[in-house]
Amino acid sequence: MRRFAAPSLIALWIVGSAPFLGRLTRWIQEDVDRSLLVIVPTILFWGVAAAFVVWIVRSARRLRWSNYAALGVGALWAIVQATALARGRPEESALERMHLVLYGVVALLLYRALLRSGRSAIAAALSAAVLTSLVGLADEFIQWLVWVRAGDFYDCLLNASAAGCGVVFGAGLFGFDTRAPAPAERRTIAALWVGLVVMSMGLVDLTNLGHRISDPELGSFRSYYSAERLESLNQDRRARWPAKQPPTPPFQPWHIEDHFLSEAAWHVQARNEAFDAEDWPTAAAEQAILNRYYPAVLEEVRNPDGNLRHAFPPDRVRRLQQEGAVPVPTYESAAGGNRIWIWPGFLAPALLFFSLLAVVPLFMARPSRGTPQDSL
Repeated sequence: MRRFAAPSLIALWIVGSAPFLGRLTRWIQEDVDRSLLVIVPTILFWGVAAAFVVWIVRSARRLRWSNYAALGVGALWAIVQATALARGRPEESALERMHLVLYGVVALLLYRALLRSGRSAIAAALSAAVLTSLVGLADEFIQWLVWVRAGDFYDCLLNASAAGCGVVFGAGLFGFDTRAPAPAERRTIAALWVGLVVMSMGLVDLTNLGHRISDPELGSFRSYYSAERLESLNQDRRARWPAKQPPTPPFQPWHIEDHFLSEAAWHVQARNEAFDAEDWPTAAAEQAILNRYYPAVLEEVRNPDGNLRHAFPPDRVRRLQQEGAVPVPTYESAAGGNRIWIWPGFLAPALLFFSLLAVVPLFMARPSRGTPQDSL
């Protein structure tokens, strides 16, 4: 079990620190220096890269050309993920590179531990990649659950890619052979894959999949909920919030997010930004969406001083009336950006079916009776 101590501790730190890292990054942005969010992760990234090079140099005597080929593939993989797959502002890209380091190290250490515990290299590689990807899913679920973070399935894909990169590096450092996994190993891999697929689809449904609400008078917008569900959520919040108000910013790491309220806040932000930019039609359309589909948020959510937090001030309502701004049926709200995905109804079941179909060969393959092939 000592072999698994290091990757297990790193994985627990990743998941356990998820809510608190959001508060830490916000504190750095607002009270310290925003540039540190680029500088510190970059230093750590290149520090780990330098330590890895030293590790390779110290292992050079036992490495062959095939090991170096695997290490080269891993290095190319890491470069592509650190550059081509980076997105957003520089600080976001820097933090994503830290994900590459953390999940890559967990996968590498898991591969070594599984290999040295007697697993075949194929079983060790697949198990390490899947287990590390499951850690990534748990990390994103925690971020979706709490108010100070935002879970995103795209990050799960980046985490899984980092896991694959770490396994390839592990193959270069610790060797790899093509010995077929034993039946028990194949069943383990199949069970892990099924768990990964089911949890992935569940997380996608929680964090990204939603509905397009089309209103013949107000236009359309994206929502995690159907129109009927929005109505019931308004009724529930009207009954709940007068007795217990939702927390007010700044949110604490242990505050569980109300995604209905967060979704309404996207429209509040879009309304306010449009009004400040004198985009009267957009401001009127967003206010109309809030009035019809999120009335509880306008009527019940209050600041600590008792004033309504999201209601439009009367002077702003009068200004919209003076400008003659009214919603139009062709309006399409951009509130929330691309956080909510609209998939055809058949797509999720089809992806689930074909993903599960991938493990069928693991049960059909026969174990190898020959001697294992030479490892890398």
